[in-house]
Amino acid sequence: MAFGLGGLFTLMGSMIADVCDLDELETGARREGMFGSIYWWVVKLGMALALAAGGFLLNATGFDVELNGNQAEQTIFMMRFFDVAIPILTSVLALWAVATFPITEARAHEIRVALEQRRGEASA
Repeated sequence: MAFGLGGLFTLMGSMIADVCDLDELETGARREGMFGSIYWWVVKLGMALALAAGGFLLNATGFDVELNGNQAEQTIFMMRFFDVAIPILTSVLALWAVATFPITEARAHEIRVALEQRRGEASA
């Protein structure tokens, strides 16, 4: 989980900055606030969906709170399966999304050069 969160908060900030630059190039407006608010809304929505899915998946395993520590073998297996399979699946999905992100380093540099030509160099 730490790997995913570390990657999320490291990559997403720079990706949002690249999107803001591209948006400014295309529209002439800087809208970092809008993109940042959408990003954080989606993060919060994702957390809420993950919590809801956790409860659903726990029920899907056949977990019975009345059994205390004596859960069925199939229940334990399904809990372990979901604990392994879902992070793998979502990590692959996240890696695919990052790998197919259309703004490459070269494209980001082209966008920055075009913006600096339009409005002058950014201050340090």
